[in-house]
Amino acid sequence: SHELDVALESAKKSCAVVLFTSATCPPCKVIAPVFDELSSEAAGKVTFIKVDVAQLTPLPGKNYPRATPTFVTYLHGEKENEWAGADPAALRGNVQLLLQMAWPRHPHESLNLPSFSSPNSRPVLYTKVPPLSKLVAKMGPTAYEPAIQELKAFIEARDQQGPAGAVLPLLGPVSNFVKKAIAALPVEILFTIVDLFRCSLVDARFSGYFAEEKGHETVLTILNHVNSHSNCPYALRLVTLQMACNFFSTPLFPEEILRNEALRAPIIQLISSSFLDDSHNNVRVSASSLMFNLAQASNKARREQKGDSLPEGDSVELVAAVLEAIGQEESSPEALQGMLLALGNLVYCMPPDSEVADLLRTMDAGDTILAKKKQFPNEKMVVERLMPVAAFEMPTLHSSASTPSLRSHDAPVRMDGGNVRVVVRVRAFLPREIQRGAECLVEMDPVTQQTTLLVPNDLDPANAKAKARKIIEEKTFTFDNSFWSHDVQDKHYAHQEDVYNSLGEEFLDHNFEGYHTCIFAYGQTGSGKSYTMMGTPDQPGLIPRTCEDLFERIEAAQNETPNISYNVRVSYFEVYNEHVRDLLVPVNPNQPPYYLKIRESPTEGPYVKDLTEVPVRNLNEILRYMTAGDRSRTVASTRMNDTSSRSHAVFTIMLKQIHHDMETDETTERSSRIRLVDLAGSERAKATEATGQRLREGSNINKSLTTLGRVIGALADAKPGSRKRNKDVVPYRDSILTWLLKDSLGGNSKTAMIACIAPSDYEETLSTLRYADCAKRIRTRAVVNQDHISSAERDAQIAAMAEEIRVLQLSVSESRRREKDTKDQEEKLEEYQNRVVVMQRMMEERSLVAEGKIRSLQTENEALRLHLKLALESLKNPIPAVTVKEEEEAEDETGVARAAGQAEGKEDKENPEDGESLYDDSDDTAYDSDVMEDNASDMQDYMRSLLSDLGMFRRKIGDDKERWVGPAVPAGTKMNA
Repeated sequence: SHELDVALESAKKSCAVVLFTSATCPPCKVIAPVFDELSSEAAGKVTFIKVDVAQLTPLPGKNYPRATPTFVTYLHGEKENEWAGADPAALRGNVQLLLQMAWPRHPHESLNLPSFSSPNSRPVLYTKVPPLSKLVAKMGPTAYEPAIQELKAFIEARDQQGPAGAVLPLLGPVSNFVKKAIAALPVEILFTIVDLFRCSLVDARFSGYFAEEKGHETVLTILNHVNSHSNCPYALRLVTLQMACNFFSTPLFPEEILRNEALRAPIIQLISSSFLDDSHNNVRVSASSLMFNLAQASNKARREQKGDSLPEGDSVELVAAVLEAIGQEESSPEALQGMLLALGNLVYCMPPDSEVADLLRTMDAGDTILAKKKQFPNEKMVVERLMPVAAFEMPTLHSSASTPSLRSHDAPVRMDGGNVRVVVRVRAFLPREIQRGAECLVEMDPVTQQTTLLVPNDLDPANAKAKARKIIEEKTFTFDNSFWSHDVQDKHYAHQEDVYNSLGEEFLDHNFEGYHTCIFAYGQTGSGKSYTMMGTPDQPGLIPRTCEDLFERIEAAQNETPNISYNVRVSYFEVYNEHVRDLLVPVNPNQPPYYLKIRESPTEGPYVKDLTEVPVRNLNEILRYMTAGDRSRTVASTRMNDTSSRSHAVFTIMLKQIHHDMETDETTERSSRIRLVDLAGSERAKATEATGQRLREGSNINKSLTTLGRVIGALADAKPGSRKRNKDVVPYRDSILTWLLKDSLGGNSKTAMIACIAPSDYEETLSTLRYADCAKRIRTRAVVNQDHISSAERDAQIAAMAEEIRVLQLSVSESRRREKDTKDQEEKLEEYQNRVVVMQRMMEERSLVAEGKIRSLQTENEALRLHLKLALESLKNPIPAVTVKEEEEAEDETGVARAAGQAEGKEDKENPEDGESLYDDSDDTAYDSDVMEDNASDMQDYMRSLLSDLGMFRRKIGDDKERWVGPAVPAGTKMNA
């Protein structure tokens, strides 16, 4: 205790944070790394003290906490705050606030003003719907106008079915009708038209349309008409004030009001004149609400340095009006509270030498406000504490607003501590759950952001086996945010817009600061991951809203600072069955899918090779690519989910900002990556009744998610500063998904995990919550990806690039020349090849003719050879012929015989193979052998000559064929010249 007192005494000049811990306390071990990290970050400004309660010796008059872990903060030696629990967000928030109070950039920051330093209350909206039938009945014949009926139907549908079930009327005709009605209808019944218009403005879509209306003609017609009546009827003024409050249902209207003087001036006039109505408390309360909304929007713009805040002249006018109203307020605590909040937002962190500060001193603002303590003793916003070191005195204004609900749009942005941001969201019942009578097992506390998983009853068959298998008990977890999206009628219901405003907007801020970011949805199949990330056309999710906000900010920034240029590119791929497929490449159903490969860069980490990255210039282009990718994504129906995602989808936005400073002539480049991941859901084959292809898909999904769980566990267990968390320990490469998310999970990125849970499945919900609780301990090492380039460096780079361009241009010219020469040569070669083909065809035809002639001559030659052989044998071996002469033969018969002998002699000439004739009676009929031999010799010489000529002809044909035809070449084949 003595050592603690000494340490606190030494920290009196600044501040201190004391952690009461215990070596046996598990929550203390969880929060200790965060405490150590903060002590290193705030070294020199905050004194961090650890106290082991086991060694703490009690002293008289000292009452220190005994529960662990407990934190106590001290500011200038005085106890400032005390809380218990191991919530890192609470610790960071309190340390941040302590730093602002002890080391303020402005005197206001030394005070405990959470309502103004980080305003987290929503704008005041008037959402109550009056009895529409009675309201319309007061309009008379105007009630039958189509615009009135459409507005009435829209308000009724929205009131009964919620925003998603209400279809917007045609707003063009509505605008025309309202403008005509304001000019034509009696002032006594105008309030009915304005009140109907007020009810419709609660819808952000409706108010967004009129926020972007050209010249804001519709709302200006109403405001100017009311301001023009010095004795405006009470009902008309009241509903007009409430209508103006409902402008703030969309973030578009505050921006327009702060930027556009023509719209802002009648609103300020309406507020100032309404404060003078001392007969109707409701009018002053509504005027206070409108001024609070306007002041809060201005304070936020001034604090975040985004967009325009209220000009000083308008601020002076409002401060004067509200101070006068505060001094005169005697009957309405609600009006006083609204005025004090509005004044606090207006003057918070104003420069001490501003006109507003002079006005506060002149009007003695401090005494005016403190004087209200007597009339309103229960007003907690007026405290007897003066601002130190201020140029003027002002009482501290404490917000009496309730703790921000889950739907808070303006929650303070947490200081970056490097931990993964974890939020949880529970969906509504599905029809099958309602049919089986399921009960909701999830409770969420909007104050502590705790999520409690209740014990299921014995009647629910979905949890009966889980309950029989093990002991089931109630579990409580604390996350950065708990989004209650189960009952739309609940006041804490978290819409899609709330999820984006609490998470996506902050991460987009980091992207513009130059950080890489990653948001991924995790949970079982059918738990609402795709709805949270992608949403529907009526309720867009995180990805479409991020894209829309991105281009809105780019457009606003370019209008404000034209010396900043932006470049946006997108990619979209899925991991399906452990393969990566590009979703921006059209799918050909007749071809197998083309899968991409994963590579790893020493500087950029893992990346997808040959992935399509397309430049986009506006929201429509990015939505078109997103829609095309969604159509290509692999989905299927299972028992648990009709449109179950069968793959992990990764949508990436690459943002580059190039800022050129005209004064220093320096260029700054910031590059950031927005990675939005929609994971496929974990599933059990028995629950989904998957078979075949669906079963294999589910197996691969579970494999990658199991690996993701192991990676989360390995990263969460690594001690701060330890070098054991390296690529060999963390199993990134065990699945494609974790390998691609390596940089996002444990590298250069700010990462958030959205744990989506089902309301009635105890076992799966508990598993998801445990993973999410484990992921809270993961730390990343995000750095700003920014390069500064001086004018000299830029000139050198430009010169180098110009030289490189010149070399490339020469190379291109030479390449084109070579390409032209090559093309000419190819044309000539093609011409020669065509001629060769023609000649080959001609030679083939001639060859066929020659071969036919050769075959004919060979046949004839063979016949002649055979004939010659027979002739020679006939001459060498003649066959003798015997002739019988009859002496008694008649003379006429002798002639016949002689003729027959002549015929036989002639036949013998034709058949030399028969040998020599042996005629004894007549020398005339005998053959001369010498003559026959001469004839045979002549015939033989003739045949030899013929065969020789035939051989020469064949050789010639063969030579021609070998010369011109060559080996057989297919027609059309290219040949070398």
